[in-house]
Amino acid sequence: MCTTDQMADCRLMRERLLLSLESSCDESAVALVRGGREVLAERVASQTAIHAQFGGVIPEVAARAHHEWLPRLLHEVLQEAEEFGIAGEIEGLALTTGPGLVGSLLVGAGVGSAWAWAKGLPVLPVNHLEGHLRAAWLHDGSAHEAPPLPAIGLVVSGGHTLLVRIEGDGRIERLGGTIDDAAGEAFDKIARLLGVPYPGGAALSALAAQVPSGERVTPLPIAKLEHPYNFSFSGVKTAAIRQALLASGLADESPGRASVITKQLAEHPLPTRAAISIAAATEAAIVGALAGGVQRALQAHPDSSLIVGGGVAANGPLRATLGRIAAHEGRRLFVPPMKWCTDNAAMIGAAGDAILREHRGTFMNPAEGVPVAAQWPIGRPMPL
Repeated sequence: MCTTDQMADCRLMRERLLLSLESSCDESAVALVRGGREVLAERVASQTAIHAQFGGVIPEVAARAHHEWLPRLLHEVLQEAEEFGIAGEIEGLALTTGPGLVGSLLVGAGVGSAWAWAKGLPVLPVNHLEGHLRAAWLHDGSAHEAPPLPAIGLVVSGGHTLLVRIEGDGRIERLGGTIDDAAGEAFDKIARLLGVPYPGGAALSALAAQVPSGERVTPLPIAKLEHPYNFSFSGVKTAAIRQALLASGLADESPGRASVITKQLAEHPLPTRAAISIAAATEAAIVGALAGGVQRALQAHPDSSLIVGGGVAANGPLRATLGRIAAHEGRRLFVPPMKWCTDNAAMIGAAGDAILREHRGTFMNPAEGVPVAAQWPIGRPMPL
């Protein structure tokens, strides 16, 4: 029986404790999450340095790196659980099973399922994209307000760009998304053309920030689509290429293959001022397109708050612009701390807890096999 002074601790004890694992692309991650919100322990091993030499993620290399890192990270997080005296409270494993690179997902599913089977614990398949949205609920022990539902959610990363509405009961409805490149993919591709090393999104933003104070930058053109919540970023890439070729003194011809253009620009480097201008124009165009879609969604759903997740959610101008839009529409903006914008396992624990609490999914027996899927539309059942 809890006394009044012990009530907070008793409530904490009743909250579900999940171990979680993420391996959808090139980050290996394991975390321990209480109640879908409090991160008690976590580890992330990034493969950025491995893939930088290739200018992008190589699936086979990523899968091999997961083989190396996941068992180590799992051991370290479980050691912390033992030290805290809470290892016996773990109820199950929340596991990313899609969307993502199949090889990477299979490694995570194999490592996670083997551990869960050995411990007699169940596993819970989690959609990676829902994880990015649920990262907004996370905290590390400090006071933190949970986002109210319903909400408009924007997932914006290297591989995904989509707008959703999260209902009060947690159900997710897809409103729209990119019809070609993801926003982060466009950032990375244009950064590579400008000679910025991989991963290029953050470096391109830093380059754009060098625009002289007071200088106006004209955004690159973005396709106007009939669907109010869809995006297209391939056009901004083409426009950036044309500007780069002209600024480098190359013929104004229709852009050819990316490898040829990259070689041409390496042989005829862009003047620094031109690179800064193109970077700023690129950022302005992409941020403007995302902001427009979000504002339309907020205006169509006046009862909704705003949640943003994914690696590109760490972009400063995007955060500032969406903050102004949310304030203008009388809404609240919820964005995870920087460390939980990129891929991590804590967000998978948060999503897993929400799925169970809202009765949108159930634990499964790891001995029966855990399927993975390269494509898994958000808000839909796990493909089998």
